[in-house]
Amino acid sequence: MSQNNRAARARLPLRVLGVILGILLLLHLIHRAGPAKLLASMSALGWGLALVIAWGGVPHILKAWAWRLALLDGKHHVSFARMLGLRLSSEAVGQFGGLAQLFGEGLRASLLGSTIPLSHRIASVMIDRAFFVVSAAIVSFLGLSAVLIVLPLPHKFILYAIVSACLLLGFVLLSAIAIRNRWPLFSRTGEVLGRIRYLRPLIDHKRALIHSVEETLIDFCHRTPKAFWASLLLNLACHAAAIVEVYMIVRLMGAKLTLFCTLAIEALTKLVNIAGIFNPGNIGTYEGGNILITKMFGLTAAAGLTLAFARRLRALFWTGVGILCLIILSKRTKREKINEDIMLVAREQISSQGLETISASQRHPAHLAIVLANDPGFGSPLPQVGSVPVLLRSIVGAEKAGAARILVAIDRVKGLLVQQELLKTGRVPNHVEWCGVTSGEDSLPSLIEQLASEFDGYLVLIAGDRVYHPSLHKRVAEWDGTGDALMLMTDRETVGICSLSREASIDLARRYPTVAVSPEDMLSGLGMAYYNESEQVTEKKWQRVGDERQRRLAEQKLDGWLVKPTDGIFARANRTISIPISRRIIPFPITPNMVSLLTLGVSFAAGVFLALGGYWNMLTGAALSWFSSVLDGCDGEVARLKLQESAFGCWLETVCDNLYYLFIFGGMTIGLVRGSGNRSYLVWGGLLFFGAIMSFLTTGLQRHQMTNGQPERYLQEWHKKADSRSSNPLLYLGRHTEFIIRRCFLPYVILVFALCGVMGWLLVGATVGANVVWIVALYSYLSFTPTRPTALQSPFV
Repeated sequence: MSQNNRAARARLPLRVLGVILGILLLLHLIHRAGPAKLLASMSALGWGLALVIAWGGVPHILKAWAWRLALLDGKHHVSFARMLGLRLSSEAVGQFGGLAQLFGEGLRASLLGSTIPLSHRIASVMIDRAFFVVSAAIVSFLGLSAVLIVLPLPHKFILYAIVSACLLLGFVLLSAIAIRNRWPLFSRTGEVLGRIRYLRPLIDHKRALIHSVEETLIDFCHRTPKAFWASLLLNLACHAAAIVEVYMIVRLMGAKLTLFCTLAIEALTKLVNIAGIFNPGNIGTYEGGNILITKMFGLTAAAGLTLAFARRLRALFWTGVGILCLIILSKRTKREKINEDIMLVAREQISSQGLETISASQRHPAHLAIVLANDPGFGSPLPQVGSVPVLLRSIVGAEKAGAARILVAIDRVKGLLVQQELLKTGRVPNHVEWCGVTSGEDSLPSLIEQLASEFDGYLVLIAGDRVYHPSLHKRVAEWDGTGDALMLMTDRETVGICSLSREASIDLARRYPTVAVSPEDMLSGLGMAYYNESEQVTEKKWQRVGDERQRRLAEQKLDGWLVKPTDGIFARANRTISIPISRRIIPFPITPNMVSLLTLGVSFAAGVFLALGGYWNMLTGAALSWFSSVLDGCDGEVARLKLQESAFGCWLETVCDNLYYLFIFGGMTIGLVRGSGNRSYLVWGGLLFFGAIMSFLTTGLQRHQMTNGQPERYLQEWHKKADSRSSNPLLYLGRHTEFIIRRCFLPYVILVFALCGVMGWLLVGATVGANVVWIVALYSYLSFTPTRPTALQSPFV
């Protein structure tokens, strides 16, 4: 038996004894508080407890988001859903004590994925944990300061509070100094531990890993300041969500405390958690600490136990979700390993000739995008459309279209200022290449000929003085190579974006002499030469920006591109309000994800007003629900205006949408019970909750199945498949009634029912609808799932 196993067995009786003592302490506290008073206090929460549990998911999302930022480039190799599942799994394991927390941190590093280097995985977890601890220290310092201001403490307690606050402040300042001065804390610690005889082999074996992790930590702080501060702010927001949770529970119990007081309660609770870290599950000590804290603010012992129980129930719920995620992720990791082994064997069995044939038929030819940085000829060297430089729009559009290389051809003399201004935005992809052009051997045609001879693929020319609809970038990127070129034209005018084969690119250099030729003249010449191989494009899909009038016209067209093909009447009505709001937002450094979280806050406020019950509260909640649906369009609009679309943003929007339904219908159920006293609404609310959760799961599975990494296309793809099977009555029903559950339509229904004062009928209808939704979604998921070959079946037969 190893030394570690013997030590673990020796600690086991102590852990069991700690659990038993904690349970006895908890029973004693319940007896002292009075079981009847405790039951009455818990009953006062009612179905508001469901709101507390749902709100408990917000900190997990924020912490997963902060962790994702710590991965930097590695975040592209793992989905946000997987990181959230790992975060929940780690938190679930960490509920069993201090050592379990360390094990949980190691667990999420190991299951993150083999595509990310081990040092980066460990560093991301350490960065995430360090930021959480530092942000907790900041909140605790502010909370202790609030205690000193709010409570008339005895002299001894004032001294303790001041000492604790000074220690916390010193810890925060010392952390900031260590980061600023790049102190090698881990290396020095490793050197000290390496002097111990039993630890020397382990330290020597892991020395390179320790240095790599340390360098990654320091580089994260100094080389990526935006991600550094964003991660810290997200952790602070996580603690702010915990303060809001305390405020919600206290208000639901009927007590009246300010947010300032709940800040103090949360800070003192963090100190209790530190004291109980060696108690498995913090059983008993957590509840006892809450009783002492709430008594300081004039609340009863029953209120303190209720606060502790409500938060523990929330923790148990999300612990269950985390354990489920751990099981799923463990099985998925094992399955991925098996699939890798199968594919390795398959690759060894397939002949190289057959593999080359298959790759040639399935792989899309790569393309090189050449952005022609034309002189705008007016105003700033970087005229903007949608608060984004026009030239940057062309560069990012080429990147999103999947260009293997992006090269910006810019005037060697006049273009230096343009390049500098563009780089200052911080939005230019790192792999973009810059090439100055003049005349002679450095002319634009000569550059194109050189690139064509070096690059194994076709070239895409993009005039950088125009804005293009994303579909145009996609069209030239998906050119199949038929003919010598693909010219996009409006009547006989070149759009400014085209695809050229290698032969056509080389012929271009021979067509023009080695003198300075403007991109406009070159594109016009190409349009005349390859007019027979052109496609017509409506003028609504592009706009040249050569003067202020054309820039305003481009802004109008850009607004038109914000409307989705799946938008109905109500969505278009919301756009008339949301687009002007988005236009006011984009000049500021506000990201689409910030807008999504703001929308979530409005949804939560709507749920709170609905939960208060009464006609006017219900009407206010319905109005906030409608306003939330308007803001729901802003995050996508801001993303498209500022070219910040991402799979994570789409996923976050989906989570916020799902939480919107839970907040609205949960609040509606609570408000109807409070207002009418009819407890049958609880049954309808429970059935609605079940239908909503099942709908989220089934639509999420189908979205993952159908979109192939493009989750924003889910509804459009589902419409196509449902239309192709219109003879199926269930799919026909779903296809022609799905608009009812959309965020753009449902709030209008809620508003009408609230005006008429018949919210009970709406709850019944929503219950029926939610359970129909998941049945249709599950049926379509099974119907649309393609038949997959078994693992033993060769995919090449």
